[in-house]
Amino acid sequence: MSEWIGGRRPVAEALAAGRPAHRLLVSDTARPSPELKALLAAARDRSVPVERVAGDRIRQLAGFDGHQGVVLEVDERRWSDPSEILARAAARGHDPMILALDHLQDPVNVGTLLRSAEAAGADGVVFPTRGAAPVSAAAIKASAGASEHLLLAPVETLAGTIRELQARGVRVVAADQEAVQTAWESGLAGPIAIVVGSEGSGVSGAIRRRCDLLVSFPMAGQVGSLNAATAGALLLFEVVRQRSLSGRD
Repeated sequence: MSEWIGGRRPVAEALAAGRPAHRLLVSDTARPSPELKALLAAARDRSVPVERVAGDRIRQLAGFDGHQGVVLEVDERRWSDPSEILARAAARGHDPMILALDHLQDPVNVGTLLRSAEAAGADGVVFPTRGAAPVSAAAIKASAGASEHLLLAPVETLAGTIRELQARGVRVVAADQEAVQTAWESGLAGPIAIVVGSEGSGVSGAIRRRCDLLVSFPMAGQVGSLNAATAGALLLFEVVRQRSLSGRD
């Protein structure tokens, strides 16, 4: 089985990450550019065949409009599991940092959070297999290729996975604007999983009750809440900040 990755940055990251690739398709109307030349060189270095095809064919295979004239056929994604994510953190020699997505619906938010998680040095991402936006071509494009460098673990139930992580010493934290304690005032060093709730209703009641800590963000404007991807990014990088201050990465 294979799948298609669209967009120049995601394609470049897939090639750089060593994802098994079968062919690179380039639109016959794509204009030469340094970025495109670099992609063609990377494909050549990996012995990946390059084909020129009609732009409509690229659109059909990518499944969205922002493909920038390129799609890469790769092996079907290898999914991970929470145990592998914890093992990666141990191999890296630091406390685990995991992102947990609680039924997000917007693939752009999913992709943006994947990008933030990878940039923050997270070890992996867990998300439920049902009732949420899949890690689709659009989400991969929005992640700017970060999805190629993360362990992605679909799980049967997020609540069950949270229990397992807590049993292995991982604290679970979620953003909740009703929380009295702010993220800046909270201790976020150590093994941690950051939960980001859905765009409409936030973290579900069942997940909120299982969290070890709920934190809020100080809001100075008239809008009372943040976009899910923004809140998740802020919380991830607050963990990074606190770890750097404590000397733990």
